[in-house]
Amino acid sequence: MAKQVRTRNGKTITLLNSAEKGRKFAKELKNKKKYVNSNGFKTVKKDDKGREIKLTKSQASYRMGYLAARRDSANAFKSKKK
Repeated sequence: MAKQVRTRNGKTITLLNSAEKGRKFAKELKNKKKYVNSNGFKTVKKDDKGREIKLTKSQASYRMGYLAARRDSANAFKSKKK
């Protein structure tokens, strides 16, 4: 379950567990746009129009690798339980 944490300087951030992080990464790969942890798209801060930030090839490949590693781990766990 996501957890809200307040930093020393008073900023509130959202921390995700590994399942939620995987779900977020899958959603980002599907839409090819970045999301913030508390839902919604990441936007360009310098831009007043609120344009969404797209994933680069390297960011997309990191997310694909993360999801593949989770899938491999789940398959290993399932094979031990048989």
